[in-house]
Amino acid sequence: MAIIPQMNLFSWTEIEELGDLDRLRLAIEYMPDDKLMRILEKERKNGRDDYPIRVVWNTILAGIVFEHKTIESLIREFDYSQ
Repeated sequence: MAIIPQMNLFSWTEIEELGDLDRLRLAIEYMPDDKLMRILEKERKNGRDDYPIRVVWNTILAGIVFEHKTIESLIREFDYSQ
């Protein structure tokens, strides 16, 4: 049986060693979400824009990266940042 070596594109340890904000930046920069954002913004049309779609989406990504279990805990963290 032949063994085919696999190249690693990156090491998880490199990602784990980054700070939270660096990991969030990577997630936001490399997330292929442009098509989704355009569709959601088109669906909203001229509706209320109290919470811009891109901002809400990036906040949800932050909650995932920062490992918040609830949206409420994420909101509390943002409230303390001000």
